[in-house]
Amino acid sequence: MLRRPLPIFVQLLAGIFLISVLVIALTNILNYRLTSQVMLNRMADYTQQSVEQLSDKIDVLLAQYDQLSQLVVFDDRVQQTLNEAGSGKRVAEDPIEFSRYIGQKTRHIANGMLIHLFDRSGHGYSSTDSLQLFWREYDEASSVTWYSKMARMDGKMLWVYGPAWRDGEIPAIIGARKIKYTKDLHIIGDEFLVFPVDKLNRMIGQTVQPIERKVQVMDPLGNIVYSTQSSEIGTAADTGLFAKFADGGPLFFDWTTREEGEQMYVTYAKSAYTGWTTIAYFRKEAVYSDTSQIWIHALLTIAAGTAVALILVAYFTWTLTKPIRYLALGMNRIGRQAVHPVKMRFTSREISLLYANYNQMVNQLKTLIKRLSEQQISVQRAQLVALKAQFRPHFLYNSLNLIYWTIEDGRAEEAQEMTLALSDLLRYSIHPTSDMVMLRDDLDQLERYLFLQRSRYGRVLQVNVEVEEGLEEQRVLRLMLQPLVENAIRHGLEQKEQGDWRIRVCICRKGDRLLCAVEDNGTGLDADAMKRLEIRVRQNQMPEGKDGGIGLSNLHSQLQSFFGEPYGLRLFASPLGGLGVILSLPLDKAKPASVWSDLLGGDGR
Repeated sequence: MLRRPLPIFVQLLAGIFLISVLVIALTNILNYRLTSQVMLNRMADYTQQSVEQLSDKIDVLLAQYDQLSQLVVFDDRVQQTLNEAGSGKRVAEDPIEFSRYIGQKTRHIANGMLIHLFDRSGHGYSSTDSLQLFWREYDEASSVTWYSKMARMDGKMLWVYGPAWRDGEIPAIIGARKIKYTKDLHIIGDEFLVFPVDKLNRMIGQTVQPIERKVQVMDPLGNIVYSTQSSEIGTAADTGLFAKFADGGPLFFDWTTREEGEQMYVTYAKSAYTGWTTIAYFRKEAVYSDTSQIWIHALLTIAAGTAVALILVAYFTWTLTKPIRYLALGMNRIGRQAVHPVKMRFTSREISLLYANYNQMVNQLKTLIKRLSEQQISVQRAQLVALKAQFRPHFLYNSLNLIYWTIEDGRAEEAQEMTLALSDLLRYSIHPTSDMVMLRDDLDQLERYLFLQRSRYGRVLQVNVEVEEGLEEQRVLRLMLQPLVENAIRHGLEQKEQGDWRIRVCICRKGDRLLCAVEDNGTGLDADAMKRLEIRVRQNQMPEGKDGGIGLSNLHSQLQSFFGEPYGLRLFASPLGGLGVILSLPLDKAKPASVWSDLLGGDGR
């Protein structure tokens, strides 16, 4: 006997219901897996950024202490006392008075910080008695396990966790370095910078946000400097985890903690300055709790009815994802193009709050970029002012002496001309106008300088200045030509024992650059010496003369500070027999190449 057939309505209803349930179930399962992975990635990225920011903030604090301590150890009196004590000479400085002096210097710089110095004879000097180094004797300090590592760091600061003494043993942060004598860089003593670990912990505690995670900071020796669980501070870190960090493994991985014995996600950041490792642990529940709620709601939605669920899911998915998608696109534009606040109204309070925070972040980012740009410009301008302020006094002395003897010889008119030339030269050098001048103005300054030098050296000095037509109106840096000619005379021609002195100045255009070549027939340099000199000039390691003039390295730094990295100077062997220097800076407008390309060669850079 056949069963009674089911109505089509029931079959369609059952079929649509089953298909809908299957589609919703599969969709929710896939969505659950995808959402879990996305949330895990986002949590990992967010935590990694937080860890890196915390590590950077610790570096800033310790670098500030490092810089402040250098003001003490590089003080002339401190350097002299430590050098005399280590060389076996009789030290004129009383140890107690010297310690008081260090204390005064430290109090002017930072409170709550101890600076303890040992000279090479083992004598100790402390900036304060309220906070003391745990190892009061040099033999005790030098026997600490990390002392040998500090000795190998060539004067750099080693930051570690260790004990200090303040009415009893307390945990502290210790920075240790070898002190070098500034004149010849030999070791003259040891410096120990100490401050209580509570100061670092307060700073970190204000930075770490209250989310479900544990944060630790570990020093290079594997000691826990900070932890959100205060009982772990000062203890040795998990050796397996410490070894994993030392091997440079992935920044995000699973790990079973030694303390809790549970599996957690771990992310970390290692500081290149201190060698400290900042670690964040977070439980899987913190990642998957929201996705579990989504799964429960999906099951309830299926039970409530496929049709209603589909409509509601479609409606609410659209209304929720549209503003979030728009926000994500706005976040992706950051760093690639201009980003502006969003002026829209939303029915959801949470979405409105999210966009309010986004708009606040955009405004703060614009303000920060503007402030950083202004600071960078201010720094560059200050560097230019400092470089411009230098002037070679020996030239002034020689010129005044020459004028004096000219007057003594009864050549009043020549003395007047030299006095006017020197006056105009000095006025141009220190005139508080723009850093940029016309090339003809700088050529006039060069001619005034050469007039005084010809008056001094006579016919032995021969200078040929060749300027390509049309370049006199180009804008160049003030005092660009005179230092090059002055260097050629002082370091090239004055070293010659006999013969005429010849200098050639060639100014031309090449492509979009203005090139200035100054060469002489002086003693010159061989290829290796010239290469070493050019490297020192470009690395700003060129020692200036005792009179402190504008040298090649300063001129190169000035050009790069004003125009950027592609510009500056280079050296070449002059056909005249001496040394040549080529300066390059941008033209106001690109013009045809010059006939001097054969002399300069290449692209003139």
